[in-house]
Amino acid sequence: MTATRFTRISGMTLVGVLTLAGSTVLGSGATTQEEGRGTLEGTWLNQVKIVTCSPAPFAVIATVQSMTTYMHGGVLIEGGGPPAPPPAASRSAGHGIWERTGGHTFLVFFRSHSFDNLGRHVRITEVTSHPTLIQGDNPDTPDFVEPYYLSGDGTNTITNLNPVDGTVISVTEGCNTATSAPLLF
Repeated sequence: MTATRFTRISGMTLVGVLTLAGSTVLGSGATTQEEGRGTLEGTWLNQVKIVTCSPAPFAVIATVQSMTTYMHGGVLIEGGGPPAPPPAASRSAGHGIWERTGGHTFLVFFRSHSFDNLGRHVRITEVTSHPTLIQGDNPDTPDFVEPYYLSGDGTNTITNLNPVDGTVISVTEGCNTATSAPLLF
């Protein structure tokens, strides 16, 4: 009788876990506070501008596109950015965290690693940003109609490493501004 009870509990537990996993995996697109879910979970397409930091006049150094997926619990994956400049031959996806800092504001941090053609670690890129969720269409993207978008500023830190012993060669700090559109179905 005890074995039967244990089997039933295990079976019910398995059904519950699979139901929760399925609802997480089958969720649709990016969700927002306006939809009553209170998160920015989902995938966002980013238009990022690497810019001069203040107090210098605002000047765009480079413009890149990337993609970020915000997951339940404050985890994120960033990818699709530009190829890593030499001596790097490849770049990992960015892995990081996000948290809500206000009703429509967030703190986002991710880090990616770059490797040379021998697979040696040559660079660490860290990005921190402070996006705000804005309801309505982004005026900077007239080709797309969006119900909401993210916009914010941030900082970048690039640490170049000696591929032989891993010591720091140089650290470069900079700024960025980005707008992000939700990937909707």
